[in-house]
Amino acid sequence: MSMPERRRIGFDRTIAAEWLDAAVARVLTGESPDATRKFLWEFLEGVESGTTNNSSRGKTLTVLTRIWVSVPIPSEPLKRAALQCVTSASGEKRIGIHWAMVAGTHPFFFDVATQVGKLIKLHGQANRSQIKRRMTETWGDRSTLERTIQHVLRSLTHWGLLRAGEEHGAIVGPAYRISLGDDIGQLLLHAVLLAHGKGLPFSHLIDHPALFPFAIQVTARDLMRNPIFRVQRQGDQSDFVELA
Repeated sequence: MSMPERRRIGFDRTIAAEWLDAAVARVLTGESPDATRKFLWEFLEGVESGTTNNSSRGKTLTVLTRIWVSVPIPSEPLKRAALQCVTSASGEKRIGIHWAMVAGTHPFFFDVATQVGKLIKLHGQANRSQIKRRMTETWGDRSTLERTIQHVLRSLTHWGLLRAGEEHGAIVGPAYRISLGDDIGQLLLHAVLLAHGKGLPFSHLIDHPALFPFAIQVTARDLMRNPIFRVQRQGDQSDFVELA
């Protein structure tokens, strides 16, 4: 991923799961991206305010479009795989698919999820000031940083993947991790590798901090059977996974 791409925050709205469902339902019909955008623009009327590209409604449309409609070129194989999973998936599994598409198209979202996961693993909870401090190290101290982090956290909360903790301002993961195997589990690992930008040892991939809301039931052997992945056995008998 080129530097400017990595530096674009992009994910600057709180996104509801039903908007993602609406977007993917239209994409599944096979209509043109323009027709889908027109549908989503009308769908958001009265939900998000404004009539211009720079309004709340316009910005929400931009985020939704990048997730499911006109995705960045490296994310095209992820989108194809996601569309194959989505028709038969319900509820929680569908959230896993949306999460994969958001993480695979918005590096900022992925980085926030990673920091939240690291903090939860370390302390059992995360708070906003810790997340902001860690995000500032990678993304710089921008005036918009705090607000955009909030949009990611609110979206994750809306999707049932984050909850308020006991302490004031603390956040914790879901009450239980959503178990995802087979195709959707592989989709999440595909998204992590895409967002990470390079290969990872299988043990780090399956337990990546960004995946804190999920329990991935996939083996390295499963990945070997999927042409999207390249799995190499290392000298120490561990497996190294990258995108083919």
